[in-house]
Amino acid sequence: MQKFDDLWHAIEVRVCENNDITHQDMTNEDSVRGNAAKQRIAHIFILEVLLSRHREKYASPYLSLSGEEALYHLIFKRTGWKPFEVKQLSFSDAMFVIAELFREENLPADVRGVLRAYGLRDQPYSLYDFSEKDWAPRDNENILKR
Repeated sequence: MQKFDDLWHAIEVRVCENNDITHQDMTNEDSVRGNAAKQRIAHIFILEVLLSRHREKYASPYLSLSGEEALYHLIFKRTGWKPFEVKQLSFSDAMFVIAELFREENLPADVRGVLRAYGLRDQPYSLYDFSEKDWAPRDNENILKR
């Protein structure tokens, strides 16, 4: 789907700019840094798909669950934590709390296809070295709404 390709590209640009990842890193299949960047892009891409599905289920015309609110609400629904507790989480900690949702069997087939198309490896890379600025939820949400 075009919107998924547009979303991937927007996230890729942001991740590369925020973390000084070069085009050469991204195209070199042996580059640990490039492969880690691809995994970070996939991480944010999957998060946006999960949040979009969450909005479809829980948002209303009166409360849209835009941007970070969708992540906060998702964590609230899964944990029962108080909203002020959820909002204090760092991005990395929030991802830790919802890690089980990132399993392949929880993703729609078309999303799994996009991930395969971008050549992701079945090898984990550390994502803690990346900038929290990589996630721009309101920008990403607008791409998926098109």
